[in-house]
Amino acid sequence: MKEYSVGIDMGGTNIKVGLFDRDYNELAHCQSLTDKELDADSLLDQLAQQVRQVLAMNDLTMDEVRGVGAAFPSFIDYERGVVVETSNILALNDLPARDMLQKRLGVPVYLDNDANVAAIAEQRFGAGKDLGDFIYCTISTGIGGALVLNGKIYRGRHGMAGEIGHMLISDSTGYTCSCGAVGCVQSISSGRHMARYAMDRIKEGDDSRILDYAGTMTDIDLVAVGRAFVSNDPLALEVVNRGAEYLGRMFHSLNMIFDINRFIYGGGVTKLGSRFIDRIVAAYRHYSLLDQKYPARFLPAALGDSAGIIGAALLVPEE
Repeated sequence: MKEYSVGIDMGGTNIKVGLFDRDYNELAHCQSLTDKELDADSLLDQLAQQVRQVLAMNDLTMDEVRGVGAAFPSFIDYERGVVVETSNILALNDLPARDMLQKRLGVPVYLDNDANVAAIAEQRFGAGKDLGDFIYCTISTGIGGALVLNGKIYRGRHGMAGEIGHMLISDSTGYTCSCGAVGCVQSISSGRHMARYAMDRIKEGDDSRILDYAGTMTDIDLVAVGRAFVSNDPLALEVVNRGAEYLGRMFHSLNMIFDINRFIYGGGVTKLGSRFIDRIVAAYRHYSLLDQKYPARFLPAALGDSAGIIGAALLVPEE
């Protein structure tokens, strides 16, 4: 019986690969920077090489691996194993990545998007392990999500369910998103666009300590916003509260659609802390008709940066 599985978490910045035993103990791990300039073949060659690297760390071969799971930051056609579209790594667009990687490794490969695999990991080992239904949301440079219904990931007809960051919540607010829309929650409340809003306000003449923390206008990011937020800088408070308001509206809409009020959240933007989360919850409750009768629970993700490779490994059937 083959005892091992491998999880790949391909991000826009880093590629992480982990080797796991049947109890999902991590036996080896390697990480490298994502080279967005590589062509598709070179990129998949790199992934295959890193898989072999983590096996070599434990004196194992592919013959002892029952499968490899891979998470990509992309729209994934799960049934066909095709990367339909990605904004981070353009060489992957319209790529049959599952079959191409399977050919290189000689073992079954399972492909899904990064939010789905993180939700799978949280369901098995993290904040969602006692929940049959929940909505997972990662609030970072972008906003991603996953739906767990009746204990299973719901992928939809084309494998693209759960892209909650592209839910339209305004017809007049926000920047143009990578999806092409203005007014989706990602165009307003993602880390990238919260920082951009702060920058634009300062360019228009608003005085703020955000610029002091950033150093230069072009270096304004959410870290600088967060530092100013801690010191109660008025513009930073507005930026963070604005982002939280629209996230609260998004969670309310999701509850109205699915009748699910268990939300697991993670991602770099949540490091703004409890005041940010409390503002999201307050906005949700302001709009919710049923929260007094059926109070929502907002739960921090438990697995942090490990969720991607654990969830990817969990894509491999346990036999």
